Amino acid sequence: MARTSPPVHTPPIHTVTLPHYQVRSAPDHLAIGEVLDRAICRLVHEAAGPAERRVAIRAVSLIDHPGMSHDDLTATIVATGTDRYDPARVGPLDHVYGPYGVELHAIPCTVSPAGLRSVHSSGPSVMAEVVSDFYLGPPVDRGGVPLRVDVVTVYDLRMLEGLVIPFHGDEPEPTAYRFRRPASDRPHPRNWRAQAVLGVLQVR
Repeated sequence: MARTSPPVHTPPIHTVTLPHYQVRSAPDHLAIGEVLDRAICRLVHEAAGPAERRVAIRAVSLIDHPGMSHDDLTATIVATGTDRYDPARVGPLDHVYGPYGVELHAIPCTVSPAGLRSVHSSGPSVMAEVVSDFYLGPPVDRGGVPLRVDVVTVYDLRMLEGLVIPFHGDEPEPTAYRFRRPASDRPHPRNWRAQAVLGVLQVR
């Protein structure tokens, strides 16, 4: 009997337009973060229904992906499961995290009727802290320019394996992950990571 292929994975792609969000000066991270929190909740509800859901959120900036548009990067994430599409490209901290098998860094969160929450967020908005970190962090961490959050990938946390990184200290939950390999990936051996993507949010 002929083997049937599994259905094509087509996670929802949403867009939120924030023309006032720029990084020439300090953005209003709380106002922007609250908008992004709500947008992520809507995305997850469309992808997985209204019940409480555990997810991992990964934000990236187009500055780190020269020559790619929102749509280009989104298409790559949906097809491959990751924004790390170039195996020859070395990230600024790959030499530190590579030995631990880290494939991505993301924030573990809970989406519920109460909104978006994370044990890694001490304020009222998870994404407000991400927006602030993107603006303040790069000049300190890698001598770069402030970054804008342009694309947010929302992963099903059940399909990621959290990794304990010794120098992260006593984390309440891991923020370093690798994809949890399925029992059999033979029908589509090159894109099983894509099954972990619940949805993608473009921030324009």
